[in-house]
Amino acid sequence: MAIKLLISGFENTGKSTLASKIKNAMVVNFDRKEYGFAVPHMNITEFHGIDALIDTINEKLGIYQEKMGKLPETVVLDTVTQFYSTMQAFNDNAYKGFDIHKNNNRDTLNLNAYVEDVLIANGVNVVIVAHTVFDADTARHIIPATGQFGKAGSWMSVVNDAVFIEKKSANYVIHQKSMKFPCRTTLTGIEDSVDGKDYDVNEHIAKLTASKIEAQEFVL
Repeated sequence: MAIKLLISGFENTGKSTLASKIKNAMVVNFDRKEYGFAVPHMNITEFHGIDALIDTINEKLGIYQEKMGKLPETVVLDTVTQFYSTMQAFNDNAYKGFDIHKNNNRDTLNLNAYVEDVLIANGVNVVIVAHTVFDADTARHIIPATGQFGKAGSWMSVVNDAVFIEKKSANYVIHQKSMKFPCRTTLTGIEDSVDGKDYDVNEHIAKLTASKIEAQEFVL
């Protein structure tokens, strides 16, 4: 039973560091720079369309499975905001007018369909890492996106569970449920926020998995 979790925060708040601690994971690095952690990963330096991207991810999953003897327990998409920017630039060059927005929406939906219908369906957890910005008009922290996807709530709209990392001086705080930050949870009995040193992302994933298994028993 696989789960999805969103990890978001401003630049330089430890999002990738936190995601690198996830056990038995493969990271899809969209940030167009070398991935700096000793974790199985692939570097996406160019975007040539969503179908080519999915083919590349599947190819790397096959290499992981060949080396490790099994699929990764979790695929980390780090960061989807960089994926979105690269995708937009590609579609800006490939299309004109309304077709740009139509293909941005199509590609985003196809990536999310791949996550749900291929990765999650085959028992692979997905952790989505995203940058946030502060929107002065709404006085809220948001994950940038355009068009219908942005109006629908961006990457928050495709997950039930999300944490937000806030940097306070030299410390980090992990927000798990809040109206102020882009975070939410389906778990009961967990704290709104915890100190970064007390947060265990693998424990969080395990709790989400157990909760999903329990909820599955009530599907009619």
